[in-house]
Amino acid sequence: MSSKVNYRVWQFWQGLKRSPREGDLEAVNTVLFPEERNLFQQLPTADQNHSLRVFRSLQTQGEDDPDLLKAALLHDLGKTRYPLRRWERVFAVLAAGLFPRRVGVWGEGKPTGLRRPLVIVRQHPQWGADLAEAAGSSPRTVWFIHNHEKDLPEGSPSDEELFLLRKLQKADNTN
Repeated sequence: MSSKVNYRVWQFWQGLKRSPREGDLEAVNTVLFPEERNLFQQLPTADQNHSLRVFRSLQTQGEDDPDLLKAALLHDLGKTRYPLRRWERVFAVLAAGLFPRRVGVWGEGKPTGLRRPLVIVRQHPQWGADLAEAAGSSPRTVWFIHNHEKDLPEGSPSDEELFLLRKLQKADNTN
């Protein structure tokens, strides 16, 4: 439990950092198509930095699958539909920690009232997948974005995709 709290505190402080550096943006430009870059640039600074950490983590592990790397940069894209305020992010994390079974139910419906952050956190993978698809991202990139929060069973859809998805999830959860 304390390691999870430490991680969340670290994550909070990471969210206060400045805009990505020029070198980071050069990496983005080499991986994303212009339409995808436009989507990436719509992410709040904290989410851009988070996505870059996920991206670099996968690269450090030797991953070079272009669809996976694009998904690393765009996986939280759905949060641009309804941007989360800092207190809403904290609320969503606390609610998930205190009421893990109820959060899924509370995350259904429209993002209004106190449920707003829970709905955004729950539904952002689908929204992000829709945005990436509309921008012309590959079906695999869209699939990675759509499923980045799901615990899929073995063998669905293929062992390779599932292996890569789990790497994306691990990088997302540790960055």
